[in-house]
Order: sequence, then C-alpha cells, then structure tokens
Amino acid sequence: MSVYEEEINGFIYREYRPLGKPRFLVIGLPDVGLVGEIAAVHMIRSLGLTDSVGVDSYTLLPPVAVIRSGESLCPIRVYSGGDIAVMVTDIALSPRAIVPLALSIVEFARLRGVETLIGVTGVANPERAEMEKPNVYWLSSTVEASNIALKVPGIRRAEEGYIVGPYAIILKESVRRRVNTLILMADSFLDLPDPEAAAEILKVLTQITGVQVPVGKLIEEGELVKLRMKELMKETRSALARMGKGYEYRAPIIY
Repeated sequence: MSVYEEEINGFIYREYRPLGKPRFLVIGLPDVGLVGEIAAVHMIRSLGLTDSVGVDSYTLLPPVAVIRSGESLCPIRVYSGGDIAVMVTDIALSPRAIVPLALSIVEFARLRGVETLIGVTGVANPERAEMEKPNVYWLSSTVEASNIALKVPGIRRAEEGYIVGPYAIILKESVRRRVNTLILMADSFLDLPDPEAAAEILKVLTQITGVQVPVGKLIEEGELVKLRMKELMKETRSALARMGKGYEYRAPIIY
C-alpha cells in the first residue's frame, strides 16, 4: 500500500515507505562506464538505505517488473536514510524516456524540498587506461551549488564541452527551475564498467554530504562488479549510441 503517490511528467512516483526529508538526492542512472549506477548501488548497500519510492511508467519504460525475494519492484527506485536519498535503476533507459524522466526528477526534488540534487556519471576519456587515478569534474546549476563544489579540494570545474543524455536535461531544467544541482563526472571508460571511477566520485560525495561512504570493498570487488554489470553495460552501450554521445568528444564551435 502506498503512503503517497503522484504522477510527474508521465512517471508515477509511489512512496510505499516514508522518504523523510533528505537534504541530498543522488542520481545514479546508466551512462558512461556505469559510474553513476555503480556508485549508487554501493551507497545503498554500504549505508543500508531503505527502499522508499518506486518510479515507473507504463508508456515510457519497457514492460518490466523487477522481482526480488518474491516481491515485485519498480524498475527505478529511490532509497533513503537520514540526509541522503539515492535513485537507481535496473534497466537501461531508452532515448524516448530520458527527457521526461529527467524533467520529472528535477520536479520531484523541488516538490520534496531537497536542498541539493547530485547527478553522478562518467565522462569518457580515451586515456583512461593510462591513468593512475581518474579526475573528478563538476558542473552546477546555481551559485549555491557552485559554492558547495568549490569547497572540495582536488575536483575541477568542467570549463567547456558537451554533456549528452539524462544529466544534460537535469542540468538545464535545474537552471530553468532554480534547483540547486551538481553534476559530478569522473574520467571513465566509455563502454566498460568502471568501479574505480565510481570510487573517486564516492570520495567526493562523502566530502559534500558529510556521510561517510567507504570505498575499500568496492575497489576490492572491482572485477566482480564488472561481471555483474556486464549485461547492463551492453544494453546501455546501445542506448548511448542512439542518444548521440559522440558530441561529448568534440569542442563547442563557439568559444
């Protein structure tokens, strides 16, 4: 039985356990290197977050029900605990679902009084294999969000280029709606699951939120994570090709 239910831009948000009043909503959607997905799943497990909200659409998502312990779950879910809520999905997103879902996420965060929306993802770097440690970059929608990122040592503002996909829409809509949003991006492989990049993002999230997320186990189990995420990466790779990810490899025409 739902505690609360509403439709936002074609997506049903069904709260079946109290979400509370999280200050931060972390978004981990399948994208480059599955960085956001890996980081989100690790946060949920490490922090013991509670499955609170299911997100579904009978027209924009595949006809999928996730079965776990004999229970039917929505393909997109929000887990919460204290100051933190984390959104994660079990499926690759089709290009037609990306815009309405991204718009609904920003509106959901605004309606629930979330202080800062944080999107986490990878940025494809052809030199990733030679890197000892991936760099983390950030983009923001407001001065308030920028001030949060500027307090974190060692991360860089992304100065120019393109981002393509759900995080691009989340960022643009957050600017339009004046929602405090940070997009964190780590150097990543394009089409290989990258738990090391996810670990670097998690270190930054710990500094931003004040919630300690240990990453030792994630690094230890890196090869196992890659195996578990293999099929989702395969599905995501196809979706990335259709949404025009190639734009991220070239510089803007106007400087």
